[in-house]
Amino acid sequence: MLSPQILTKGSDSAALEAERLVITTSDRRTEIPLAAIRDVRRDGETSLKVVLTDGAPHWIMGGNPTATTMFQTALTAALPEERDPAGSSLVTVEDDPGAVPWWSVLGWSVGFLAAYTGYVWWTTTAHGGAMGLVAFFAGFGTLFGLGSVLATASNLRDRWVLSRRGVTVRATADIYPNGKRSEYYKFTDTHGNEHFQRCPNTSTPHIHVVYDPQRPGRHVQRKWLPFVAAQYFFGALAALGLLALGLWGVLAPYL
Repeated sequence: MLSPQILTKGSDSAALEAERLVITTSDRRTEIPLAAIRDVRRDGETSLKVVLTDGAPHWIMGGNPTATTMFQTALTAALPEERDPAGSSLVTVEDDPGAVPWWSVLGWSVGFLAAYTGYVWWTTTAHGGAMGLVAFFAGFGTLFGLGSVLATASNLRDRWVLSRRGVTVRATADIYPNGKRSEYYKFTDTHGNEHFQRCPNTSTPHIHVVYDPQRPGRHVQRKWLPFVAAQYFFGALAALGLLALGLWGVLAPYL
């Protein structure tokens, strides 16, 4: 069985799924039933124009000409013989108001890099090369520590949400076509969608997974509560310790 094709460029993607085309951008998800598509035309070397049965156009951007050609071929072949003239009325669009545009991310990244470079240069100039070197590595340590703290907090939030409304299901080990086991276990939610839980250190054929029915993408392996508590306690200590050490290195030249 061939894997579904996905055409990507940057953070945008177009996926050919069962009976529908899903176009995802940084702030929007568009689902187009294949029966609502009249044809798929080339609109440049790496772009496609999807024309609906009512004449409305949608554009898809690809990363390279080869992938674009293969996606056009696959999408055209998947179109059903009978089309629905309703066209745009069958299209589902979901906006993500919380999405951050790529240019905003780029701007903040450039601003941070400039500020960080200026901080290291000023520290080196005012306090010598040794302190400048400490400040350089301490900055990365602070960022890594902050990321670890935020990741731990996010995981704890997920655990708390799942403890209040999580549904437990049995997940089955995923097997490659050659018979080799992967490190993932798969389960199906109440809507029939398949999800994968990564468990690289588990060898049993089945595990229990807890998932959020309101947001099935949030799921964890069910574990013994004292083990989970100890795992997050020591993980939080390590993350906070790394953050504190990084902050000390950043502030040491000025204390």
